[in-house]
Amino acid sequence: MWKKAAILVLVVALLAGGAAVASWRLAEEDKTPEAEPSSESQGSFQERLQETLAPEGEVSPSASESADAAEAPAEGAQSADSRTGEDFSYTSPGQRYVTETQRHQNFLRAVAEGRVTRLDVVSTDVRPVGDPNTSYVYFTLSTTDGGTSNGTMVMRFEDGMWRIAAVNQLRGDLGGGTDYRVPSSFEEDLAREIAELQPFLTKVAEGRLDYLAVYSVSRPSENESVLTGVVAGVGGRVVPSEMRLRRDYGIWHITFITNPP
Repeated sequence: MWKKAAILVLVVALLAGGAAVASWRLAEEDKTPEAEPSSESQGSFQERLQETLAPEGEVSPSASESADAAEAPAEGAQSADSRTGEDFSYTSPGQRYVTETQRHQNFLRAVAEGRVTRLDVVSTDVRPVGDPNTSYVYFTLSTTDGGTSNGTMVMRFEDGMWRIAAVNQLRGDLGGGTDYRVPSSFEEDLAREIAELQPFLTKVAEGRLDYLAVYSVSRPSENESVLTGVVAGVGGRVVPSEMRLRRDYGIWHITFITNPP
């Protein structure tokens, strides 16, 4: 009797084991493999966090852009490659010279590259009634492609100095500007140059410039440009002239110009 009971127990155990094995195999077959994370989903946590927190419509920088920014040249770099290309608008009055120089950057770049051959002053509205700290210089610009463009140079008087606040109404790529981020020290550099250019800027603002003609352009380096030609005063006197421009942080600016007659 006990032998029959032992055999019965053995049969039950074998059946139970077989069922367990079958269940395990069935579970393995039905199990859906977990999807491998794609390269797109493997972005850094910091990158995904920035995308989540970025204001609506604002695109956060990618990981590669962040790496490029980390490898950007130091603040004092003079090459055009030091520009970051970031959209950045200076709203502080302490950065007004940078803002204004960027505003008419395309005009200055065309001058530095030798694409401007002549600037003829048509008329000057000197310190109009109601706007005593501004002069409007209306001119015609001639370029190497044979074209002409009418423009307005807005001169602004502040802190005892005249400066070019804007150059408007120019055709094609001569209009517009840039908004590259630059070191705060660049504001001081521009202020010093504006002070040195006062004899020329004052005569322009007072309507004493007749025309400026460019005869030749030399480029001592990719960030320097020297223009030679003549400057004529409204009195009829014409004198040889030289204008020098320099590009720092991707921004062209006038460093020297012969005082007009």
